[in-house]
Amino acid sequence: MTKITLILITILSIGIGQTFGQTDSNGNPVFNSVSITEKPFDDFMLNANYYTLRNNIENTHSSVFVSENPTLNQVEEAATSLPSDFFILTKDRNIVVMIILENDSSQFMVIEMRTNKQSTFTSNLIGDITENRANEIIKENYDASASIDNGKLMFNGKEFKIIANQDIEDAVLALIKKEKLDRKKPSEFVLRSKQEIKSFVLNESKEGGNLDFFTEIKGKENDGVQIKPGVFSTNQSVALYKWGRACFHIGVNTVDDAYEIFAEHKATTISTRDKEYIRMGFYQEWEK
Repeated sequence: MTKITLILITILSIGIGQTFGQTDSNGNPVFNSVSITEKPFDDFMLNANYYTLRNNIENTHSSVFVSENPTLNQVEEAATSLPSDFFILTKDRNIVVMIILENDSSQFMVIEMRTNKQSTFTSNLIGDITENRANEIIKENYDASASIDNGKLMFNGKEFKIIANQDIEDAVLALIKKEKLDRKKPSEFVLRSKQEIKSFVLNESKEGGNLDFFTEIKGKENDGVQIKPGVFSTNQSVALYKWGRACFHIGVNTVDDAYEIFAEHKATTISTRDKEYIRMGFYQEWEK
């Protein structure tokens, strides 16, 4: 757990424009995550996040890489042994604490971001797998026979009791209240909202911006270029790839969010081909 904890702190600590980035300043691999919900409570905001299996266990750039083509047993091991859900408590966007549900659901790890102090607290949650992870297993179709029924996941020939999202959130809120975590002093680290990240990307994608990979190739969009031995594409495809990759590193939540931002930037519906290269960049497929 120590290795992942250090990576988590790195994820929170850096990023372009102090956004919630996905890699550290040296491009080192991290444990990628997505933001699920953001809810206000009294004078603080609670951001719920999920560590995905996709773009982690089959991604050579991830700290929890398993295999580019993981077996069902490998997926099961990762799904039940890797942390799943974590929460970030902020005040005026400044991060106060990070709360991680440990993989066996028996306790929470709390990291005070101002001091990096770590503490553990007992959890009364009971179950084998979180709702977010069970839902992802179904969505990604790792096992065609997998199903969810009556609060249980059937996967890889086994049954797993699901821990509901609401139960996890309730337990986190109870912990915050009991331990007075919302009264801790905020750190200097800022967690930008999805809208703030979107605005940043749109602004930097304008001509002359840091994400403008297109102006310099005007008139040469269809010229061929070698990506790596045996892989060829066009300048336009490379520009789209770079833009998608930049979105990931900045902290755009999902590739679908990247599509929406690019469509707004271009003020038109983007083509299937453009989506393909943005997706490849977002998942860094040419670099695997």
